[in-house]
Amino acid sequence: MLNKLIVLAICVLLSIGFITLPMGCIFDCGIFWEDPPLPEIKYGEFPFRIEYEINGERFVIEDTVICEFDGISSSENGKVLKWKSRLASGSEGSGMTLQTIDSTKRVTFSAGEPRYYMGDSRMSPEEYWHYNLGAVLVEGSGSSIVVLFPEQWYDEYNFKFISWKFTDPIVNTFK
Repeated sequence: MLNKLIVLAICVLLSIGFITLPMGCIFDCGIFWEDPPLPEIKYGEFPFRIEYEINGERFVIEDTVICEFDGISSSENGKVLKWKSRLASGSEGSGMTLQTIDSTKRVTFSAGEPRYYMGDSRMSPEEYWHYNLGAVLVEGSGSSIVVLFPEQWYDEYNFKFISWKFTDPIVNTFK
């Protein structure tokens, strides 16, 4: 009796494996999806300048976001273009810490996503920065992130933006 149950369990597991493995490869790995058109321009440098104030003291950051095409990856919506970015000053990605509040909180800022700069986004600069200047975050320990809105920055953390100037995205062609 026990042997029959073991054989039945193995058969059920193998049947499930033969059905779900190919489906997983098709949907998760995207092996049957077509590659998206490739960008004509694969590299760009985008200077920016931000001026901000913490407790009445002004600070200026001038740097450059360097963006590069990084291949194709699969997502739940199909294959997508991958981009990577770094700051000319040396940071990987386009984020930086502007203010450390205490041992568990800091205000960080992102100078923008590489897909936006490289023309792989449908947003205008006005729309993009309207939504993304709120990329000033306070991070707690672990994965807790609180998005701050402009009216909260100064009241809660004595932090405010004075001015910002970002390079507009390129117009890219995808073939």
